[in-house]
Amino acid sequence: MPYRLTQLSLAVAVAVLTLLTGAREPVLASCTINVFVQNVGKHRIWVRNEVKGLEGTAVRTPMTGWYALRNGNWAPAGIPDREGGPFVGINAGQHLGDGFDTPLSCNLRRRYRIDYVCDSGPSDGSRFVHYFPSVDGWTPREGVNNVNIQLGSKCN
Repeated sequence: MPYRLTQLSLAVAVAVLTLLTGAREPVLASCTINVFVQNVGKHRIWVRNEVKGLEGTAVRTPMTGWYALRNGNWAPAGIPDREGGPFVGINAGQHLGDGFDTPLSCNLRRRYRIDYVCDSGPSDGSRFVHYFPSVDGWTPREGVNNVNIQLGSKCN
């Protein structure tokens, strides 16, 4: 009996979340979103591909907390961190990305947070956080399966 109650509770929770978010498919249906980063600056940047506390590269929906893109297998093929850390190097002008496997539906509003550090130039070693689409904005519910984020101009 407890097993059936748990299944029923989960089904009800999914139905309620689907209705509340206005999604056309169940909220818990997984999908892949392609997240690309372009370094528009003049110097290499290092993207921190992890989450520690309130720092790191992550995504969230209005109903969830921050979730590391790395946990969704986001691993862009940039320059590996020579210290074996969680950073991915992106040269000036380079555009790269990877698919992020979200356990939730694609048809949810999202906000992305990209944490990066400047490598040389006037802002060498400076850390910046970029929010997409903005610090308090959200993507539309539908049609955002490819996200293109421009970074690095603050390192010039």
